Amino acid sequence: MTINKSKTLFVMALGTALLVAACGNAKPTSEAPTPLVNANLSQEQLLTIGVVSDDPAGTIEGFQPFVDYLAKQLSDFGIAQGKVVVTPDFDAMNEKLRSGEVDLFYETASGALNAFENAAAIPALRGWRKDIGEYHSTIFVRKDSSITSIDDLRGKLIAFAEPDSTSGYFLPKAFLIASNLSLSEHSAASTIPSGEVGYVITGSDENVVSSVLLGKSVGGALEYDVYDGLKQEDKDQLRVLAQTQDVPRSIMMVSPKMDAPLRERIISILKVADQSEDGKAALKGAKKTTKFDDLPLGPEQTMLFLQDLFAAVQ
Repeated sequence: MTINKSKTLFVMALGTALLVAACGNAKPTSEAPTPLVNANLSQEQLLTIGVVSDDPAGTIEGFQPFVDYLAKQLSDFGIAQGKVVVTPDFDAMNEKLRSGEVDLFYETASGALNAFENAAAIPALRGWRKDIGEYHSTIFVRKDSSITSIDDLRGKLIAFAEPDSTSGYFLPKAFLIASNLSLSEHSAASTIPSGEVGYVITGSDENVVSSVLLGKSVGGALEYDVYDGLKQEDKDQLRVLAQTQDVPRSIMMVSPKMDAPLRERIISILKVADQSEDGKAALKGAKKTTKFDDLPLGPEQTMLFLQDLFAAVQ
């Protein structure tokens, strides 16, 4: 986004489009609803935030107050309105980041690294979600299992959630590879070579737990607070085998097309957003974010750390 100080400034709300959709009887579709955008606005007058999601309507509803909050404080940069852009995958989002159609991109560590490497997106801030600034994955097995170490997983099948998930795939897979284990995707334990660890993609955290409890896989991996929040009756049947390294909970990335002064203003706004009630309310809809602060290792070192951590994960 380029700065245009000569544009006429005004602000309009986007809630109308969502309200009409909510009140109608139309069946939901997989396509994101088109926000009510003033046709006279140029791309330079829009502040856009991108989110990869398979729930466009819910994502826009959550993130619209967040981008509106930012837009209202950027009128001196020619910003007149905020907009949420939802794509179904990272490739589509990276294209929009490269072109400048998307200004901001908010994701977990693996998604942020993807945008850094493939769209030259710039890391700006760490996002705390549910008061958590850093997190890790928990690798677990059934309590009655004979597995007592990571090495005992050779020749066995473990369950992951989604191949794009930081905590449900990238972190545990990177941890196991760093433990000198070779991993490959399999659908059944009977097909796994004795020296390898097989993994199955289940599609959700709930399916990971079910796979382990039902004996379809010997172990699984979950974000640590998801594991901690399991029903006690389920946790009583499980045992923690290992915990992975911590990474930032989420990272706000910026399009390489955005001018530095605008980027710095957005950073300054987000770093104090949690100090007002309006700011807190706006943050909450953005994946239950509670605050933003500087990346502890710094922007460049954070990306280098993540590149090294996830280098072996395909």
